[in-house]
Amino acid sequence: MNPIRLFENLRDMYLRYLDSPFDLRYEDLTRERRNLLDHDGRIYRHPLIEPVPAYRTSGESFSQAAQALLGGLWQANDVADVAAFVDQGLFPSALRLHQHQRDVFEEVVVNRRDVVVTTGTGSGKTECFLLPVVASIIKESATWSAPAQRPAQWDWWNHFTMQGTRRRWADRVGQRAHETRPAAVRALLLYPLNALVEDQLARLREALDSPAARAWLQANRQGNLVYFGRYTGRTPVSGERSASNTERLRDELRSIHQDAQAVAGSAAERFFQSTDGAEMWSRWDMQEAPPDIVITNYSMLNIMLMRSIETPIFDQTRQWLQQSPEHIFHLVVDELHTYRGTPGTEVAYLLSLIHI
Repeated sequence: MNPIRLFENLRDMYLRYLDSPFDLRYEDLTRERRNLLDHDGRIYRHPLIEPVPAYRTSGESFSQAAQALLGGLWQANDVADVAAFVDQGLFPSALRLHQHQRDVFEEVVVNRRDVVVTTGTGSGKTECFLLPVVASIIKESATWSAPAQRPAQWDWWNHFTMQGTRRRWADRVGQRAHETRPAAVRALLLYPLNALVEDQLARLREALDSPAARAWLQANRQGNLVYFGRYTGRTPVSGERSASNTERLRDELRSIHQDAQAVAGSAAERFFQSTDGAEMWSRWDMQEAPPDIVITNYSMLNIMLMRSIETPIFDQTRQWLQQSPEHIFHLVVDELHTYRGTPGTEVAYLLSLIHI
């Protein structure tokens, strides 16, 4: 992309826009008006070009780095599985790790240390935390038992029976009620804004729930999925489990399902939730069977820690951690620089209340 040419095109477009609806009878007046506006600091500013040096590369693909770092620690098949799954969408084999991405992976996975990553925009900080998290989950998933067959009315919001002239909807079915493997939060991703949560969701859909990722899991993990879920004010539905709230949830899920079908196969697909994959449907489903990765903000986390309805999420995670010293809970605090002063102190105290 040529930034200068882009600026010039945008500038000309705005000037033409002003000429069209506010046309003047005399060309001289139109020309004089344009000359008055066509200056830096009027309706535009000249672009500022900031050269940014390339981040130092490790020269290795993820597979090469994983073999070098984990070859003596993990079983060969575990290393191969992690590399193969990561290649399905999270970090394709054609890419090369930045040196700081490789360093973070080594510190977290090999040395089991906490890490603070302070690099610039576009440096791949998301991969810095997702690669260790996904590697840990994929290694553990080799021990998961196969899920049972999904119930015939698993997508319960689409099913009903007719009783005379009245329609009776099917009972709610838990999204993961057919599974046998342990459900727990393996990673908690904490963001300051919901907009950042939505952006991360699109990234996780590509990494964990793409057609290639699903095919790999079907072939290598007995059909188990790596679940993730957004737990914010936008997640349906709040309140007690009543008939009216079940109706609200049914409407929400039907709408989500229809939207996903409308964009299926298009470039916009990554921005919409698919109801037949690894993204969790609702708060109730996550309370019953916590996803492997939870994405939320600190305000919602504060609420979750105070309410008994979310207690099963933390209880099941605690039980999972107690099952094996190999089970590791990852806490990711993104945009750490925004937590300063009093807000930073509040978030620090909030995180200290997570007892798992």
